[in-house]
Amino acid sequence: MIARNVFYVNLLLAVLWAALQADLSVTTVGIGFVFGFLLLSVIHRGYGAAMLGAVGYILFLVQAIILSSVQVARYVISPRLRLDQGIVAIPLTARTDLEIAILASSITLTPGTISVDVGRDAAGQRVLYVHNLVMGDADEVRKTIKQDFERRILRVTRGGATA
Repeated sequence: MIARNVFYVNLLLAVLWAALQADLSVTTVGIGFVFGFLLLSVIHRGYGAAMLGAVGYILFLVQAIILSSVQVARYVISPRLRLDQGIVAIPLTARTDLEIAILASSITLTPGTISVDVGRDAAGQRVLYVHNLVMGDADEVRKTIKQDFERRILRVTRGGATA
């Protein structure tokens, strides 16, 4: 929560920098944002790590989308369609609506997968149901989503604490 508030302060500093320069261009606001980021990273310890983690997650997500697109294209153009569709329940470590929404949206953005529902298992733990075009081993799908997606999201939203 603090990182989000500090982010808003960073945006304000970027706009103020551009106003002081009398140039509201994207470049000047970007430079102001970088200066604000450096200043606020010194003042608020977790802010720099959270911002760098968010940039890292965005880069990871773009890579996952590209790789999944290639994989789905290979399945579609192959002479013999080898789909093994299925739905897997993924127990969530994510607790907040924001964390779950980012996770579900990221999974849905990745070709070949779609978030179907959020519910609770028999023990009452929140579970995300994901449809996979090519299921394979359900445990491997769970492990991949938890390690590749959820862990990275929690690193950003919780500042490194993922439990």
